[in-house]
Amino acid sequence: MTRSTAQQERSGASAFDWTERSDKDRRTAANSIFIPRTFTDEFISSMQELREGASEGAEAMCLVVIGEKGVGKSSFLERYAKDYPSKRIEEDGVVTITRPVVYFAFETSPTLKGAATTFARALGGERYTRGSRHDVTGRIKDLLKDLKVELVIADEFQHVRDEGARGPSEVANWLKDIIKSTGVPFVLSGMEETTAIILADDQLQSLAEEPTVITAYDWENPASKRAWKALLAKIDMQLPFNERSDLASDDTARWLCLCTKGNLRSLRAFLRIALARALRNGGKLITWDDLAWGYYRMPKTSEIGNNPFDKNKLFS
Repeated sequence: MTRSTAQQERSGASAFDWTERSDKDRRTAANSIFIPRTFTDEFISSMQELREGASEGAEAMCLVVIGEKGVGKSSFLERYAKDYPSKRIEEDGVVTITRPVVYFAFETSPTLKGAATTFARALGGERYTRGSRHDVTGRIKDLLKDLKVELVIADEFQHVRDEGARGPSEVANWLKDIIKSTGVPFVLSGMEETTAIILADDQLQSLAEEPTVITAYDWENPASKRAWKALLAKIDMQLPFNERSDLASDDTARWLCLCTKGNLRSLRAFLRIALARALRNGGKLITWDDLAWGYYRMPKTSEIGNNPFDKNKLFS
C-alpha cells in the first residue's frame, strides 16, 4: 500500500472504493484508526517546551498525566514517541544514532533491577540489560547522553509502588536520581495513585508540574458532549466504508457514550465488534443492528438495562 493510498483510506476520501478491498484489509485499516484526545494540542506544546528547555540547559522537569485505564493517555503517548523515531546520522564516516523521545511502561510492582531492565531495553535493546542493577543504571545514563534523548515517557507509573502501599517508592527515588543526574525531562503517566507516589518524595515533587487529569467523556457535560460527537465524526470518516455510519448523530452518540461510559478503550472494542458484523454481512456501513451486536457482546452496565440499539429485537 502506498503512502498516498493509505492517507486516502484514513481520510475516508470518496474517490477510494472500499468494496475493492478484502475484509482483512478493511479490518486492518479500521484497527489503525487513531483519534487524539482533545487535550493533546496543549500537552504537545508542554512536551515540546520541556524538550527545548533540556537542550538549552534548563533544569529537567516532569509532566504528569493522570487518568483511568482506557481514557486514551497511553495510546497518545506511544503514538507521540513513534512520531520521533531513531535517527541515523553519518558525518565524515562517523555514524551517530539519536533517540529524541523514548517510551516505556513499568511492569507491575517492579524491583529496582526490573525497572532498570525495562528502561534499558526500551533505550537500547536486550544487550544493555545484563549485569547488576548498578551496571544497568550506568548504561541507562550513558545511553540517555549518547542518544541525545530529549524526553522520556514513563507510563504505568502507579506500578512503581505495590498496590495499597504508602510512603516513598524505591523505584521512584531511583528514577528521580536519573532525572537529576542526566538533565533529561520525563513524562510520568499513570492512574490516580501516581499523584500520591510523587507527593511522597519531596524532591520528585519539586520536579513535577501540576498533573494533567484525563477523564472519560461525559454526555451530561456540554463541552465533553461536543468533544465526544466530534471524535465519533472523525472515526466515522476513517471507517472502511464508502458510506458514513452517522455515528455522531444525537441518538447514536448518546448511547455509545452511555454504553461505553465514555471510555475510548471500550469504544474501540465496541466498534470493532460492530464493524466485524457489518463486514461479515456485506454491509455498506455500521447499522444499529451491528451496534446492537456490539452491545450484546460487551460487558453490560447496570444503568443501561435493555439493549438500546436492538430496535429489531435481534438479540433479546
